[in-house]
Amino acid sequence: MTAKALLVAGAVALGLLAAPAAFAAPAAPAAATCASPATSNPHTCAQAVTWAKNHVGATSSDYDHRCDHVVALAYGRSASGHGSAALHWSSMPSRYKHSGTTVPAGGLAFFSIPNSNDGHVMISIGGGKFVSNDIVAAGKLSETTIATIESRWGGHYLGWSNPWF
Repeated sequence: MTAKALLVAGAVALGLLAAPAAFAAPAAPAAATCASPATSNPHTCAQAVTWAKNHVGATSSDYDHRCDHVVALAYGRSASGHGSAALHWSSMPSRYKHSGTTVPAGGLAFFSIPNSNDGHVMISIGGGKFVSNDIVAAGKLSETTIATIESRWGGHYLGWSNPWF
């Protein structure tokens, strides 16, 4: 080792000099995915998307004002375990919450709704499209967008999450 290298190593060891940084190209941001390794659902994200697409147009009293229940059904659950979409969002660990409106297929988009304590949640089917209840008629599942929820209901988009139940 050269005298200069020894001096630099000594200065780094004493905390007088920062260790040299390795220069590498910045990593590309990871693509957003629906999957959540810490949760276990009866249906995968792909199966939940298939369920949602297959139920577009269906009307049921079981879906009426029960958005959190609908997304749980898509994931093969009989219930979400939460009293509302707002409670679901607020109880969820932050590591499962994401900002941005590019929601991967199977991801859940959450909203606060004026004059409602319940909020709203819907499931992404990819490409900026979602399946939601009640947007065209009470208890009816239909394709929609974030912008439609915002304009029709005055919803405030909170973000999206992995399927954490």
